Order: sequence, then C-alpha cells, then structure tokens
Amino acid sequence: MRRGSKPRSGGEPRAKVDARSERWREHRKKVRAEIVDAAFRAIDRLGPNVSVREIAEEAGTAKPKIYRHFTDKSDMFAEIGQRMRDMLWAAIIPSIDVERDSTRDIVARGVAHYVDLVDRHPNVVRFLLQGRFADQSAAAMTTVNKGRDITLAIADMIRVELEDMALDPAAFELAAFAIFGTAASATDWWLGPDEETPRRMPADRFISHLTTIMMGAINGTAELLGVEVDPDQPVHTAVRRQRPVA
Repeated sequence: MRRGSKPRSGGEPRAKVDARSERWREHRKKVRAEIVDAAFRAIDRLGPNVSVREIAEEAGTAKPKIYRHFTDKSDMFAEIGQRMRDMLWAAIIPSIDVERDSTRDIVARGVAHYVDLVDRHPNVVRFLLQGRFADQSAAAMTTVNKGRDITLAIADMIRVELEDMALDPAAFELAAFAIFGTAASATDWWLGPDEETPRRMPADRFISHLTTIMMGAINGTAELLGVEVDPDQPVHTAVRRQRPVA
C-alpha cells in the first residue's frame, strides 16, 4: 500500500450505517402511513370522538407504539388532514383543464368531487373541522387549511392564463382563501353536528348552491379587478376588461 493512501475498508462501515439508517427511515415512514390508514378507518367507523386507544386497536398495535412514531396526537392529526387533502387533490386536479374548461365547469367539477369525498368520509371531515379534543384545535386549523392549497393552486393556474392582463395576484390569493373558507363553513353546516344528524339538503342541491356561491365570489373579485367573466367560456377567453360607463 502506498504511503498516505487509505484502506478501502475505511469507507465500508459508513456505507453500511447509511444503508441501515435509510432502511430504518423507510420502515418508520411505512409504519406511520399504516397508522394513519388505521386512524382514517377508525374515525370513519367510530366517529370523530375516536380515542388513540381505539386507533391503536384498529392498527393492531399498542398505544405506546403510536407515540414512538408520532411526536404527539397533533402530529397524527396533521397526517390525517394531509391524507384527506391528498385524496381531494387527486380527485380534483386531474379533472380540470383551465385552458379548455369554462369557469363554471371548473368550479362545478371541483365542488362535485369535494362533496363526494365529504359524503364518503363525513366523520373524518367532522374530526378535522370541529377539533373536539383540547390539543387538536390548533392542529385542526392547520390540517383543514392544507385543503386551501387546492384552491390556491387553481387560482394560480387561472392567474397564469390571464398573465397578459397584469391582474393583481393578491386578489387571486384572497379569493382562494375566501372560497376555501366558505366551503369549509358550508360543509360544517351541511353535515350537521354529529353522525345522527341528516344532511341539511340533498347532495346535488348542496353542490348546486355551493357552486353558485363560489361563482359569486369569483364575479365579485372580477368586479374589484375591473374585469368581467363569461362563466361559460374557457378562462383565457372568458375574462375581459369592463367597458367604461358612458
């Protein structure tokens, strides 16, 4: 061996440690996902007041093991919210085309997917919206607000389509926040306070009303920006500057 050269074996233990650490990270990630799946099922079946013990039973594990994989209950609640947000994203985003779909179609299709998901998992939605545990309230707001990413993404797609009009981007963001807040509040009203409460109106009527309310928010934003929206045209041809009043 030449003077100053390092033995080849010197790097091998480090590589083994790195591989072992990576396997452990992947294992923890897998177990966390399995616990979130179990929590989702338990909330669906048992209602929004489900306990961590009941979630552990659904996961086929012991309660202390859950706390080995989550910092605290809020950490687990956040993952449940993220799961719901990912399901909604997967349903809505591929179904819309801002280059070809009319504004009304984009809103109506998004609302329909949203209401369908709510109707299939009402207890999970109640769990996220109502924050019934003392240490869940802050986490509930955080997780519910993750759903706002979808309205923000759609608003940004529309803004890009209208880039040549140089419209205020803050107005699009404000509209996205307002629309998402409206949807969350309306959903809480529609579902009612508990599992025994019947829906306040049939799903198709709720979709129609919520679509109309959201279109109102869009038209109001357009008015503030000095533009008009033809709701039955694709976005890039639907928006035009308001004509000055004679």
